[in-house]
Amino acid sequence: MLLCIFGNSLGVSFRWQGRSGNAREPRVGSPQFIMKPTHRMGLGWLWVALFCAVNVRGADVAAFGIIKSQQFVQTNDSAAVPLASSGFAFNAFVIATGFGAVTNATVKPSNATPLRPLAPLADGLGWLLDVRFDSSAALDAAYPNGTLFSPVSYALAMGTANDGLRSVSLGFTVFGFFAGYPPTAQVSNVVAAQAIDTTRDFTLGWSAAGAQAIDLVQVLIVDGASNVVYGSPAPFAPGALSSTSTSFVIPAGRLPAGTNLIGHVTLARPVTIPNTNAYPGAVGISAAARDTQFPIVTRPAPEPPRLQLLTEVGGGVRLRFPVETNRLYRLQRSLDLLSWSDVVTTNSTGGTVDVDESGTGSAARGFYRVRIGQ
Repeated sequence: MLLCIFGNSLGVSFRWQGRSGNAREPRVGSPQFIMKPTHRMGLGWLWVALFCAVNVRGADVAAFGIIKSQQFVQTNDSAAVPLASSGFAFNAFVIATGFGAVTNATVKPSNATPLRPLAPLADGLGWLLDVRFDSSAALDAAYPNGTLFSPVSYALAMGTANDGLRSVSLGFTVFGFFAGYPPTAQVSNVVAAQAIDTTRDFTLGWSAAGAQAIDLVQVLIVDGASNVVYGSPAPFAPGALSSTSTSFVIPAGRLPAGTNLIGHVTLARPVTIPNTNAYPGAVGISAAARDTQFPIVTRPAPEPPRLQLLTEVGGGVRLRFPVETNRLYRLQRSLDLLSWSDVVTTNSTGGTVDVDESGTGSAARGFYRVRIGQ
């Protein structure tokens, strides 16, 4: 029996032609996941990724802002709990439109807290100040909230390559429609996220009772070095999640197999109207945010299936391939290697699967392959 083997990233395919000869070993390629790191940041990296939404041309700065946040942790499907220490943060950020466009940046609240410099990030575009606190009271004492009768402002100064020194003022006034922090997201399937099959879509779900229409939502997945592996579109960008969003689909092949990752579901509430006048071409924002962090574990990459031809009887063939528990396998057939149709789809509990392809004469002839996942 002469088998012509064709390697591919998710399985093998072959064509049977004659009646003599031995099967050749399939040439199987490894699945390739191209995960390009973006921001490698400190403790406040998440907020920079959250608001780096639109790269506005014509100005050296795309976005700038201040964010006060609280972080929660969830290890199962129960409610998220506050981070035990350093769970409150003040962040000031500046996002440049190009490498070298911003040369320095500082922030100063209108109280006695001293002026603080922002540090450049490794990506070459972001500048960030990240200050952590153990309590909300300590955060508010150093970086206060304003009220209608006692406003608070934060002065941001940005040295730029083409626009000179730009000084802007951002308010952080909490009242009325902008009052308070957004709700804390509770992820509904943390347990299921401990064994994600990267060959199939995974739908992450959460609830956030009390979210307002102005709230911003983003999902980010990072590795142990805080490299962003995958996430939802940034707020204000096309396809961004809304305040009513309660799920997000992670497509097959977007997460690396056999890896421990960290997921974040973040809700941020602007406390002022976005400022587009202080620095034409750039957007300034002040926001209060709550972030839920949870572990993610992906299953090891599946073993490439070896497709075997067992017998040829009555013009048909019997095919066999090994399967792993809770994996989706599809045996497919083609006559031209361009158009493929499913012969069998199975989510077997393990072992092997035998498939009888009946036909008369050339009816069962063709190319066959096994694909894993979607």
